[in-house]
Amino acid sequence: MKKSSPFRRKHLTLGFSLVEMIGVLAIIAILAVVIVPRVFSTIASSRVTNAIGSLNSIKSSVNEFAGRYGAVPVTNANSRIDDLLLSAGFLESRFNIKIGTPPSNPVVAGATWAYNNGTWTATGGSNQNTQSKIICLTSTNAAPGTGANYRLDGTNNLPTGARVVSAVIPGVAGTDARELSARLDGDALSQATATTADIAGKVVYAAPNAAGTTTVYVYIAHQ
Repeated sequence: MKKSSPFRRKHLTLGFSLVEMIGVLAIIAILAVVIVPRVFSTIASSRVTNAIGSLNSIKSSVNEFAGRYGAVPVTNANSRIDDLLLSAGFLESRFNIKIGTPPSNPVVAGATWAYNNGTWTATGGSNQNTQSKIICLTSTNAAPGTGANYRLDGTNNLPTGARVVSAVIPGVAGTDARELSARLDGDALSQATATTADIAGKVVYAAPNAAGTTTVYVYIAHQ
Protein backbone atom coordinates (compact mmCIF):
# COMPACT_ATOMS: atom_id res chain seq x y z
CA MET A 1 0.00 0.00 0.00
CA LYS A 2 1.29 3.42 -0.90
CA LYS A 3 1.86 5.63 2.14
CA SER A 4 0.96 9.30 2.23
CA SER A 5 3.88 11.59 2.60
CA PRO A 6 4.16 13.80 5.71
CA PHE A 7 3.71 16.82 3.41
CA ARG A 8 0.42 15.38 2.15
CA ARG A 9 -0.93 14.78 5.68
CA LYS A 10 0.05 18.33 6.74
CA HIS A 11 -1.63 19.80 3.68
CA LEU A 12 -4.91 18.06 4.51
CA THR A 13 -5.06 19.52 8.03
CA LEU A 14 -4.74 23.17 6.93
CA GLY A 15 -7.77 25.54 7.30
CA PHE A 16 -10.38 26.23 9.97
CA SER A 17 -12.84 23.77 11.41
CA LEU A 18 -16.53 24.69 11.64
CA VAL A 19 -16.22 25.23 15.40
CA GLU A 20 -13.27 27.58 14.90
CA MET A 21 -15.16 29.59 12.26
CA ILE A 22 -18.18 29.93 14.55
CA GLY A 23 -15.88 31.13 17.32
CA VAL A 24 -14.30 33.77 15.07
CA LEU A 25 -17.72 34.99 13.89
CA ALA A 26 -18.91 35.19 17.49
CA ILE A 27 -15.92 37.34 18.44
CA ILE A 28 -16.53 39.63 15.45
CA ALA A 29 -20.21 39.98 16.43
CA ILE A 30 -19.30 40.86 20.02
CA LEU A 31 -16.77 43.46 18.87
CA ALA A 32 -19.35 44.97 16.52
CA VAL A 33 -21.89 45.27 19.34
CA VAL A 34 -19.32 47.02 21.55
CA ILE A 35 -17.51 49.21 19.00
CA VAL A 36 -20.18 50.34 16.49
CA PRO A 37 -22.35 52.25 19.04
CA ARG A 38 -19.22 54.02 20.29
CA VAL A 39 -18.31 55.03 16.74
CA PHE A 40 -21.76 56.51 16.12
CA SER A 41 -21.71 58.20 19.54
CA THR A 42 -18.35 59.80 18.70
CA ILE A 43 -19.69 61.04 15.35
CA ALA A 44 -22.78 62.52 17.01
CA SER A 45 -20.64 64.17 19.69
CA SER A 46 -18.40 65.74 17.03
CA ARG A 47 -21.48 67.20 15.32
CA VAL A 48 -22.57 68.82 18.57
CA THR A 49 -19.03 70.12 19.18
CA ASN A 50 -19.12 71.71 15.71
CA ALA A 51 -22.49 73.31 16.52
CA ILE A 52 -21.18 74.78 19.78
CA GLY A 53 -18.17 76.25 17.97
CA SER A 54 -20.46 77.89 15.40
CA LEU A 55 -22.75 79.26 18.12
CA ASN A 56 -19.80 80.77 19.98
CA SER A 57 -18.62 82.42 16.76
CA ILE A 58 -22.10 83.88 16.20
CA LYS A 59 -22.21 85.19 19.78
CA SER A 60 -18.88 86.98 19.34
CA SER A 61 -20.05 88.52 16.06
CA VAL A 62 -23.36 89.68 17.59
CA ASN A 63 -21.48 91.35 20.46
CA GLU A 64 -19.13 93.08 18.01
CA PHE A 65 -22.08 94.26 15.90
CA ALA A 66 -23.91 95.60 18.96
CA GLY A 67 -20.75 97.38 20.10
CA ARG A 68 -20.49 99.21 16.77
CA TYR A 69 -24.11 99.76 15.75
CA GLY A 70 -26.11 99.48 18.97
CA ALA A 71 -29.36 97.52 18.92
CA VAL A 72 -29.64 94.42 16.76
CA PRO A 73 -32.61 94.82 14.38
CA VAL A 74 -35.66 92.57 14.72
CA THR A 75 -36.06 89.95 11.97
CA ASN A 76 -39.10 88.72 10.07
CA ALA A 77 -39.80 85.45 8.23
CA ASN A 78 -37.48 86.42 5.35
CA SER A 79 -34.60 88.08 7.19
CA ARG A 80 -31.71 86.57 9.16
CA ILE A 81 -29.20 88.06 11.57
CA ASP A 82 -26.41 85.90 10.16
CA ASP A 83 -27.04 87.50 6.74
CA LEU A 84 -26.86 90.89 8.48
CA LEU A 85 -23.55 89.98 10.14
CA LEU A 86 -22.26 88.79 6.78
CA SER A 87 -23.26 92.06 5.09
CA ALA A 88 -21.71 94.10 7.92
CA GLY A 89 -18.43 92.20 7.74
CA PHE A 90 -18.65 90.35 11.06
CA LEU A 91 -19.07 86.86 9.54
CA GLU A 92 -17.45 85.12 6.60
CA SER A 93 -20.39 82.80 5.85
CA ARG A 94 -23.95 82.04 6.81
CA PHE A 95 -24.83 80.08 9.93
CA ASN A 96 -24.43 76.44 8.90
CA ILE A 97 -23.92 73.55 11.32
CA LYS A 98 -23.75 69.75 11.16
CA ILE A 99 -26.86 68.99 13.22
CA GLY A 100 -30.43 69.45 12.03
CA THR A 101 -31.73 69.81 8.50
CA PRO A 102 -28.91 70.70 6.07
CA PRO A 103 -29.28 73.86 3.94
CA SER A 104 -31.24 73.46 0.74
CA ASN A 105 -29.42 73.41 -2.58
CA PRO A 106 -29.66 75.95 -4.09
CA VAL A 107 -29.63 78.12 -0.97
CA VAL A 108 -32.87 79.94 -0.16
CA ALA A 109 -32.04 83.63 -0.49
CA GLY A 110 -32.96 85.76 2.51
CA ALA A 111 -33.69 89.47 2.72
CA THR A 112 -30.95 91.88 1.68
CA TRP A 113 -29.61 94.11 4.47
CA ALA A 114 -28.59 97.73 3.88
CA TYR A 115 -27.32 100.47 6.20
CA ASN A 116 -28.98 103.84 5.62
CA ASN A 117 -29.21 106.90 7.88
CA GLY A 118 -27.85 105.01 10.87
CA THR A 119 -30.28 102.09 10.56
CA TRP A 120 -29.98 98.55 9.19
CA THR A 121 -33.05 97.47 7.20
CA ALA A 122 -33.90 94.26 5.32
CA THR A 123 -35.86 94.03 2.09
CA GLY A 124 -36.99 91.22 -0.21
CA GLY A 125 -35.88 87.62 0.17
CA SER A 126 -37.76 84.35 0.57
CA ASN A 127 -39.19 82.66 3.65
CA GLN A 128 -36.47 81.11 5.84
CA ASN A 129 -38.67 79.06 8.19
CA THR A 130 -37.29 75.70 7.06
CA GLN A 131 -33.65 76.81 7.36
CA SER A 132 -31.15 76.88 10.21
CA LYS A 133 -30.70 80.59 10.89
CA ILE A 134 -30.08 83.37 13.41
CA ILE A 135 -33.06 85.53 14.35
CA CYS A 136 -33.84 88.49 16.61
CA LEU A 137 -37.30 88.83 18.19
CA THR A 138 -38.90 91.12 20.77
CA SER A 139 -39.19 89.23 24.06
CA THR A 140 -42.60 88.20 25.44
CA ASN A 141 -43.67 86.16 28.46
CA ALA A 142 -44.65 83.23 26.26
CA ALA A 143 -43.34 79.79 27.17
CA PRO A 144 -39.84 79.26 25.75
CA GLY A 145 -39.70 77.51 22.40
CA THR A 146 -40.19 80.18 19.75
CA GLY A 147 -37.08 82.32 20.24
CA ALA A 148 -39.06 85.12 21.94
CA ASN A 149 -38.28 84.06 25.52
CA TYR A 150 -35.88 81.99 27.61
CA ARG A 151 -35.73 81.04 31.27
CA LEU A 152 -31.98 81.08 31.63
CA ASP A 153 -32.09 80.10 35.30
CA GLY A 154 -34.90 77.60 34.70
CA THR A 155 -37.58 79.83 36.25
CA ASN A 156 -37.52 83.54 35.36
CA ASN A 157 -38.47 84.97 31.96
CA LEU A 158 -36.35 87.48 30.07
CA PRO A 159 -37.39 91.15 30.43
CA THR A 160 -40.48 91.84 28.33
CA GLY A 161 -39.65 94.00 25.31
CA ALA A 162 -35.98 93.03 25.15
CA ARG A 163 -34.49 92.06 21.81
CA VAL A 164 -33.51 88.39 21.88
CA VAL A 165 -31.02 86.90 19.44
CA SER A 166 -31.39 83.13 18.92
CA ALA A 167 -30.20 80.33 16.70
CA VAL A 168 -33.01 78.28 15.16
CA ILE A 169 -32.08 74.73 14.13
CA PRO A 170 -34.87 72.62 12.59
CA GLY A 171 -34.80 68.84 12.16
CA VAL A 172 -32.48 68.06 15.09
CA ALA A 173 -32.42 64.46 16.34
CA GLY A 174 -33.64 64.18 19.92
CA THR A 175 -30.31 62.75 21.07
CA ASP A 176 -28.39 65.67 19.53
CA ALA A 177 -30.82 68.17 21.07
CA ARG A 178 -30.40 66.60 24.51
CA GLU A 179 -26.59 66.54 24.24
CA LEU A 180 -26.47 70.16 23.06
CA SER A 181 -28.59 71.15 26.07
CA ALA A 182 -26.46 69.13 28.48
CA ARG A 183 -23.24 70.70 27.18
CA LEU A 184 -24.50 74.30 27.16
CA ASP A 185 -26.82 74.22 30.21
CA GLY A 186 -25.58 71.32 32.32
CA ASP A 187 -27.68 68.42 33.58
CA ALA A 188 -29.60 70.60 36.03
CA LEU A 189 -31.30 72.51 33.18
CA SER A 190 -31.53 69.58 30.75
CA GLN A 191 -33.90 66.66 30.38
CA ALA A 192 -32.92 63.18 31.47
CA THR A 193 -34.07 61.62 28.18
CA ALA A 194 -34.03 62.59 24.50
CA THR A 195 -37.82 62.26 24.14
CA THR A 196 -38.94 65.06 26.48
CA ALA A 197 -39.48 68.77 25.81
CA ASP A 198 -36.91 71.16 27.31
CA ILE A 199 -37.96 74.72 28.23
CA ALA A 200 -35.19 75.65 30.69
CA GLY A 201 -31.81 77.24 30.04
CA LYS A 202 -30.20 78.43 26.81
CA VAL A 203 -31.31 75.43 24.74
CA VAL A 204 -35.06 74.82 24.39
CA TYR A 205 -37.17 72.58 22.18
CA ALA A 206 -40.48 70.74 21.95
CA ALA A 207 -40.67 66.98 22.43
CA PRO A 208 -39.34 65.24 19.28
CA ASN A 209 -41.96 64.20 16.72
CA ALA A 210 -42.70 60.69 15.44
CA ALA A 211 -39.56 60.85 13.29
CA GLY A 212 -37.48 61.62 16.39
CA THR A 213 -36.61 65.22 15.43
CA THR A 214 -37.42 68.66 16.79
CA THR A 215 -36.66 72.35 16.21
CA VAL A 216 -34.07 73.65 18.66
CA TYR A 217 -33.81 77.28 19.78
CA VAL A 218 -30.52 78.41 21.31
CA TYR A 219 -30.13 81.67 23.22
CA ILE A 220 -27.32 83.90 21.90
CA ALA A 221 -27.86 87.29 23.60
CA HIS A 222 -30.49 89.84 24.57
CA GLN A 223 -30.52 93.65 24.79
